[in-house]
Amino acid sequence: GKVSSVVSQPIMVPKAGDAWRYQIQWMLPEGSIAKTGEVVVIFDKSAIANKIEQLEASLLRVTAQEQSQSIELDAQILQAEFDLKQARLELEKADLDAGIPAKYIAAKDYADNQFNKLKANSELSKKAQSLKEITDKRAASIAQLHIDKTRAQKELQQSLKGLEQLEITSTISGPILYGRDPWSDKKFAVGDSVQIGRQVATIPAMKELEVIAWVNEVDVDRLKIGDAVSLRLDSQPSTSLSGAIQGISRQATKQTAWGSSNWFRVEITFTSDDRVKIIPGMSVLVEPIRSAS
Repeated sequence: GKVSSVVSQPIMVPKAGDAWRYQIQWMLPEGSIAKTGEVVVIFDKSAIANKIEQLEASLLRVTAQEQSQSIELDAQILQAEFDLKQARLELEKADLDAGIPAKYIAAKDYADNQFNKLKANSELSKKAQSLKEITDKRAASIAQLHIDKTRAQKELQQSLKGLEQLEITSTISGPILYGRDPWSDKKFAVGDSVQIGRQVATIPAMKELEVIAWVNEVDVDRLKIGDAVSLRLDSQPSTSLSGAIQGISRQATKQTAWGSSNWFRVEITFTSDDRVKIIPGMSVLVEPIRSAS
């Protein structure tokens, strides 16, 4: 078994972007005491940093496009409003000319005035429709660019957050213990590429210590909660500590590196001894104490 702590911080590979694996770029040396707020693990940031550069360029492009289109469409609206005003003036003039009675002017001039009024009225409708179309176009274009800008800002914020997540800090004070690959049983190290969600290290607190041991499925029925056990640290085998089984997992799990057998997790409390310095991560030999009966 191993000395563990009831309170601990698991160090997991974060889901910080589109990648499903991240390379460990740096780790605090194993066994070092991490202080609260101290950086303990850094994962490779190059891919997400490149993405951030692209997103920043995209955001600048969308912002510039929003400004240029806004200026261009505003100019078109001003021109359309001017054209509409001109059309109204032309209609007013044509309306005055058309109002001259036929008996005072030649028949051809009267007919031309009526035609010009109809034509001016039609032009006014066209100019009003043109202004409406340009106004609607501006609203739609600005709305779409605003959506694109908001999306780019959101993606950039997520990537910046992901960049921060790739640098993990300690939330408690305690020694950092490297995790092991479940398939090879090899400890994780700098340079390893690890899939997201995998635990690469643990920081146990220096208080509320316990021992976590594993018992084979063949022997688990011999143990029960409350059984007394003897504990010997591999680093100090001459000193024995007294302990008791506090919990036994109900479901067995496979430990790939230990073969095809199933193993049950056993939680053990123990009485500390001033002669023994106990730090989380220390290996422990656990032996049940059989009663005289």
